[in-house]
Amino acid sequence: MIFFKARVLLWPLLLITVLVVAGMGASFAFGGLNALALTSMFSSSSTERDSQVVQSVTRVQEVSLLSLHIEGIDTKKANGKILGAVIPESEKTTILQYAFDAKLGIDGSQVKIESTGPESFRVSIPEFIGIGFDDVVFEDALESNKALGWLAPAAVQTEMISSILSDENKQKYIDQNEAGLRAQAEAFYSGIIGSVAPEVSIEFEFAG
Repeated sequence: MIFFKARVLLWPLLLITVLVVAGMGASFAFGGLNALALTSMFSSSSTERDSQVVQSVTRVQEVSLLSLHIEGIDTKKANGKILGAVIPESEKTTILQYAFDAKLGIDGSQVKIESTGPESFRVSIPEFIGIGFDDVVFEDALESNKALGWLAPAAVQTEMISSILSDENKQKYIDQNEAGLRAQAEAFYSGIIGSVAPEVSIEFEFAG
């Protein structure tokens, strides 16, 4: 009889144990769902931030990084000839004075940006290009002739201008100012990305 009373008194303990276990299970399940929700929230936030950075960079197209003021004098000499032989005192010298601003930069549509970590990006910069010329001024050509200079062919001014504004000269300006172009590119894109995600670190990669 005493044993029976003791066994009856165990039921409340068992009931309490079941309730405690069930509560713990619910708590773990709820906590797990919360963790998943938090993970999803942070992932969504990070993805949205990355998307904003990429959109901010890719909407920039032609980017002028440097403007160089160039002034100079182009000289072209020619001689009169007979049967391929130069005629003495037949030299003609044509002088063309010029000035312009050469714009150097990049094709912004070719810039690539990728996330390299939770708080870092890599920006790949394409080759620098000559974008164009502003405030172009060519003075009237001047000629200087020796005694028989009238026998020499006249210089074609349009050809002289084309040579001055050639792609070869654009590349020369780029080569001479590459360090400045890189510094300007880093400052330009750091400013764009920093306006969207000021806390991130940025690595730059240059073509060539």
